[in-house]
Amino acid sequence: MKQQFLLALLGGTLLTAFPAFAVDHNNIDAGRPLDFDDAEAIAQGEQTLEFGASVSKPKDGKTAIGGSVEYLYGFAPNSHLSLDFDPKYSSNNSEKHRFDVGDIGVGVFHNFNREFGNTPALSARIDAALPVGRGSNGVDFRLRGIASKQFGQYSRLHLNLDLNVNNSADNDERKLVPAVILGYSQPLGYPTNFTKTLVAQIGYRQNETKGEDGLVNIGVGLRQQIGIRSVFDVGVKSDIYGGTGREKLTLTAGYSRQF
Repeated sequence: MKQQFLLALLGGTLLTAFPAFAVDHNNIDAGRPLDFDDAEAIAQGEQTLEFGASVSKPKDGKTAIGGSVEYLYGFAPNSHLSLDFDPKYSSNNSEKHRFDVGDIGVGVFHNFNREFGNTPALSARIDAALPVGRGSNGVDFRLRGIASKQFGQYSRLHLNLDLNVNNSADNDERKLVPAVILGYSQPLGYPTNFTKTLVAQIGYRQNETKGEDGLVNIGVGLRQQIGIRSVFDVGVKSDIYGGTGREKLTLTAGYSRQF
């Protein structure tokens, strides 16, 4: 018991004393494999590539296959840039499946402070989606505020507040679409083994279509360290309530590599 207590104390000290690497199973990035971010920026000068693939089944519609590629660069202390694109192979109900290169995303992430005492770690990010994909018009934005706080001995809670700005909204669509996600992360096997993290979320987003119910989703996933600079992730999520655009089931897998 004494040995386990000392290991736990040492592990907790290391977790709070040193910044997380970009590619660390306990450092959570949106899409790897769920929708939420933690409040940690990658280190200055650090670079990482993140790859993902997903299969989703809408409640009303045909199964779609998607991909994602994201590049992160720590350009300043507590700040990083992101560049991403998300190709997909999908269709409308009346169409055959078609390939779509997707929009190109550009983002900036900044951490204001690390967690201390009862004060959570606080960050913000802004992303712009450039209209490259099929049928895209105008530049859309997403503003995200992030708070991460220790919960219990090793777990952490991550609150993400979003405001999505649709600059090309049709008459039946909302221009401003708010959303909120509560994320949870828990190292598994800690403190004797520290190679994997369980993640889970519950979220709500207003429907883009006017007059439709908002969408409530849940998800669970796992991040597994497979090398000093590499992480594999897998997750599943579903919209359990809502109107149009509801995803019945989405399976996601990905790989991240620091260099």
